[in-house]
Amino acid sequence: MKRMDEYLQAALKFEEDGYQFYTKISKETNQPLAKRLFESLAIQENEHAKRIMEIYESLQSGSETKPASRPAFSLEPEVKKIFYELDKDKKAMPLDNIEGYRLAMEMEKKGYNMYREFAEKVEDKREREFFRLLMEEEKEHLSSLDNVYRFLTGTEEWYAEEESKVWNWMST
Repeated sequence: MKRMDEYLQAALKFEEDGYQFYTKISKETNQPLAKRLFESLAIQENEHAKRIMEIYESLQSGSETKPASRPAFSLEPEVKKIFYELDKDKKAMPLDNIEGYRLAMEMEKKGYNMYREFAEKVEDKREREFFRLLMEEEKEHLSSLDNVYRFLTGTEEWYAEEESKVWNWMST
């Protein structure tokens, strides 16, 4: 129980820091596709923090029932929507704040690894599944960041990438 409490506190801090980071970087980014992705990631990190807080509160109160995990949210439809709304010139705008973008990808890798470690160490099946869900969402965030980053910074390389690794609807 003590270990899970520590994991939830670490996860909550990580998600709250992520929310602050993505909110800040979305305001500093002018490229519309990247801006929308960062805004969507901020929303996701906030949702993660809420779910973590629900579980944390249930453990603190001694409740036997833990909140059910919610289905994973995909960022791809959000990015796809803005992609099709943008004209060709706006899609071609260079990615500004490249260093912030790289930091975002590193942060998502760190989250994935942290949740993987937590999932491996907890004994309760529901707790393990919760951390695996968060792990998969961090992986999906990284994939979203990677697709948009490579599309905006190296389109030729992006087009040549294996189809299973890219959002091929971006090639239209």
